[in-house]
Amino acid sequence: MKELEIKTGRRTEDIKAGLLALEKDNYILWEDKSDTRHIVVIEGWDHDQKIVTPPGAANRYYTEY
Repeated sequence: MKELEIKTGRRTEDIKAGLLALEKDNYILWEDKSDTRHIVVIEGWDHDQKIVTPPGAANRYYTEY
């Protein structure tokens, strides 16, 4: 938690509120709330976000990078 406070500049209460909101929206699983090490990321992007890949872009990744 201390590391999140330092990196975000937020108070512990604000960080916990944000994490609880993420848990409520099913982005994370945080059963043991005694420590942030117990957080499991369920989904790492917005539920409604649509990722559109232009035609041929997936193949281009493997040939150009």
